[in-house]
Amino acid sequence: MSHEYVAVFSHRGLGRMIRLTVVEGYAFDLTFQEAQILSRALAAVKEKKSSVDEVYMSPIASDGDFAAKVLADGVVFEAKAPPVRLTWAEVGQMAQALAAASAP
Repeated sequence: MSHEYVAVFSHRGLGRMIRLTVVEGYAFDLTFQEAQILSRALAAVKEKKSSVDEVYMSPIASDGDFAAKVLADGVVFEAKAPPVRLTWAEVGQMAQALAAASAP
């Protein structure tokens, strides 16, 4: 799957931010620090350096929260929209895109 997961944009009150688009119509606005944290968390579960079974985040600039439930073959993002399943390859691409976009 070739997908642009992140885009940098300017929020009128919070300044520069990152929009994470899991799939079309399923997006979350993250501060740079939130993007860095999520990138590290996703990379850690992908590389089996973390044994958590869920990555949860409630981004400050988004209207909702989400959880990424860890499975044997990837993660399932759950929020208000229907769940979205991502493979480990897609999780890696998302983590790398978040890391690159939020680099100092």
